[in-house]
Formats: sequence, structure tokens, C-alpha cells
Amino acid sequence: MFKYLGALKFIKRQSSYKTEIERITSSQDVFNAYVYTSVDDAIKQLEQRKSDKKLLKYVDLAVKNSLPKILENGKKIVIFRNVMTPNYEIRRFVNIIDALNGQFEPVFFEYLEDKFTDKNDWKYNLGKISFNIGKDKKGNRISHKVQTMDFTKANGKKISEARTLWGQSIVDFHHEMFFNAFKHLDKKVVIDGSEWLSMNSGGAKEYYKSFLKLFLTKGILFENFMLDAKEINFTKEVFLPSFIKIYKETGKKPLIVALEPTDIEGDNFWLHHPGESLDYVKKKFSI
Repeated sequence: MFKYLGALKFIKRQSSYKTEIERITSSQDVFNAYVYTSVDDAIKQLEQRKSDKKLLKYVDLAVKNSLPKILENGKKIVIFRNVMTPNYEIRRFVNIIDALNGQFEPVFFEYLEDKFTDKNDWKYNLGKISFNIGKDKKGNRISHKVQTMDFTKANGKKISEARTLWGQSIVDFHHEMFFNAFKHLDKKVVIDGSEWLSMNSGGAKEYYKSFLKLFLTKGILFENFMLDAKEINFTKEVFLPSFIKIYKETGKKPLIVALEPTDIEGDNFWLHHPGESLDYVKKKFSI
């Protein structure tokens, strides 16, 4: 009887979540209002939450397993990507860091033990880099692509195991580009969260439950969760169920600021690199 009642409650809760998710994703404006917080408001709320003992305890119990030390104390702003590379998206985040003028410590949170697949746009662009080299007479973007990886060999491997065409670790290659572009950043701000994610994981559906709780009190996440055809399933099936659950349990939203303007967030431009980096990559082929 008790098992039956428990199952019934679970079914009702899942049905309620599904209805709520459909409402939230019914338009971009509704989604933005529900999910995102402005930079100024996020900064204020993070400060206020430092004295919320109940919320602090909730987060500590949820994320205590091998939490990376850099996230334990202080004010953090975070971006989460498989590997950090100096494309326009990451450059925008670095510009935000600079604009905040030392108020927050940046954290570039990576997942190097994730599997590589060229079916994912972000991962694909690690192995075939697009460089923005200007516009034509009609104003169309001109790009030059450079293949840096054998996708057949890399697919299915951990990202940390993938190699470039000249034999370098794909991680080392992108980190090399990253720190060449951002010489003012301390190398300690780029961390591999793979161990912590694996302790909280049965896949993204599981680790996102813990990951999003970090942004109740530990810092502010800069990210775009999109409603386009490529990303809608992740947004509905992974992100929103975790976000809604946390919001309902605490009465507080994880602090998420839209990294890219939401009206152009799906533009492939963000995954491009500036043209001036092209020669740097070409030199790799002559090693």
C-alpha cells in the first residue's frame, strides 16, 4: 500500500513538472523571466544569502562530496564547458570578469572525462575550428575552418584522451590557446570538475541536480539554456527538472545570468575564434 502511494505521488509530481516545464518554455520571455537573474540582482542576492543558515546547510549537504576547493569560499562567477578555448563565447565571459574589476574570482569549470562526439556542436568545434576573418561585400560572415582532430579516432573516447592531428592532447592544445589569449588569468582558475561530477552522476540528469545547487550560495553561473531544436530536449529533460525542484525546495533560484544576449544566443558566431588566432594554429602543423 505504501509503495503504491509513493509511486502515485511520484507520478503526480512528474506530471506537475511536465505541465510547469511546458508553461516555462512556451515563450522566450517567460523562460528568461523564470530562469535568469540580472548581474546586479545576482550580486545582491548572493551577498544576502550568506546569512541564510538554512540555505547554507541545504547547499553544504547537497554538494559536500569532494567539492573543488576553489568553490568552497569567496565570491565566484562560473562558466562550465568541456574544455576551455578562447572562442567568442569564452571571450565574452572574460570581458565580464574584467568589467567586474576583481569583485569576483572566476572559475572555468571543465568536464574533461566526458565522452567526445562530433554530433555536439561545442565538441565538434574543438576538432574543427572556425576562424572569423571578416565579412564579404554583402555583409555575410567569412570564416576559415581548420581541422585539428580525426573525429573517427576521437568519437567515443574521453575528451582527455583525444589527440590533435599533430599528436598533442586536444585538452593541452586548447588550454595553450586559452592562456596565450588571456595571459592575465591565473592557471588555477581553470579546474577539471570530472571527479566531483562523477561522484554526483548517473549522467547529466543526475549531476545537474548537484551542480545547480552550487549557485544558490557558492557563486553565479553564466550560461544560456536554449529553446531551439538542438537544445530543447536538454533544457526540458535535464536542466529545468533540476532547476524547478531546487526552486520549490528552497524558495530560491540558482543564480544564473545569461552569458549571451538571448536574442542571438544560438548564433554559431559564439563558437568561432578571432581571425588573428589562425596563424597560431597553422604553426602547429609545421611542428
